[in-house]
Amino acid sequence: MIKLFKLIVIISTLLFFPTFNSIADEVLGQQKVFKKIENPISQEQEEKVVLDISGEVLALVALSEHDKAAAQVKLLALQETSYAFNFAEQYLLNITRANISNIDGQENKVINWLNKAIKLEPLLAKKQLDSPLFAGAYLTLANIYARQGEDKLAFDNKRKYIIKYFANLNEQKALRVKRLNEKYNIEKKHEENELLTQNNEIKQYALASAETTRIQQHRNIAIFIVLGVIFLLLLIRQFKIRRALKILAKTDNLTRLANRRSFFKSGYTFMTQALKQDKELSVLMLDIDNFKAINDQFGHDVGDNVICHVSALASDSMRSRDVLARIGGEEFAAILPDANIEQARAIAEHIREKIQGSAFTNQDNSIEISVSIGIATIREVSESFDGLLHAADMAMYKAKKNGRNRVSSNSVESEEKPS
Repeated sequence: MIKLFKLIVIISTLLFFPTFNSIADEVLGQQKVFKKIENPISQEQEEKVVLDISGEVLALVALSEHDKAAAQVKLLALQETSYAFNFAEQYLLNITRANISNIDGQENKVINWLNKAIKLEPLLAKKQLDSPLFAGAYLTLANIYARQGEDKLAFDNKRKYIIKYFANLNEQKALRVKRLNEKYNIEKKHEENELLTQNNEIKQYALASAETTRIQQHRNIAIFIVLGVIFLLLLIRQFKIRRALKILAKTDNLTRLANRRSFFKSGYTFMTQALKQDKELSVLMLDIDNFKAINDQFGHDVGDNVICHVSALASDSMRSRDVLARIGGEEFAAILPDANIEQARAIAEHIREKIQGSAFTNQDNSIEISVSIGIATIREVSESFDGLLHAADMAMYKAKKNGRNRVSSNSVESEEKPS
């Protein structure tokens, strides 16, 4: 039970609380390459031989984890020696370099050293690579990638570390069992009279061990399922947050229409398509008449409600492919794809009449609302979308100058005063 609890704590810590070293001394200079052994070991030897590691290298690895400056000095001194390091020692020296370089701003340098270490894995024994001293390279990589926001790479490397961690546990367990069996066999030779009793105890122990293992496996499966569900829920939550942020980035907070940035992005796209395909395109600029007077008389809260009221009525008059946006204050703009001047004027007049015929009621006060609308088409201005919108803006000011509550354009037209 104690071992199971330790495993659960380790797994939870690895999955949810990666640790990072945020404070470190600056590592200066370019590291020299250590002299390598000329004859690499064969594949058969790699599977059987665990390479020896000098005490200096082991001490240097431990030192680099808590005192980077001292480790840097010792590494440079060790670098000047003519000693030929075996592949296991080269692996650990690369980890040492990574630990020394593990400060803010040098994440890529750490990744480079760790990858150099990992490239030596085909030359080393698997059980040596599964030991915490070597497998820790993957945990460090996971922490670095998490610091950089590379969640998938962090997860993959942490998964590799966990696999090696449990492989090492199994190796240690097998070693302990082997030693117990050897001890038992020696005692068995001296206690032949107790053979039957001891065999019975072994069977009972095996049954109890199998039952314990089965229970432990069930618990581990349940733990992994719970952790998987939690991880999935976190992913779903993160996806919803990102989707909401994308919508907010393109939406006006008050009216829920497209905002200025989104409107101009759509405008450039529609303008490019219309010019390339020689299609019609019109733009409307709409401004609420006497809005300042409404704000001054009734307050800004009522003014905001009037803006929302106008945006709702204007949206109802738009076609499904049109884009309506609030681009500032009481100003709105609309993109009308495939609409010529006559079609754009019809839509604008429909909006104007709908708003004029719908008074806004605030408690006991009925507020008359009207809008002035300017029209510009791609046939008049085709240089840029900014120029097209400016032309519509000038037409809107023309409508305001001519008495407000009307639709106007810069083309030759006969305007009638609205009834």
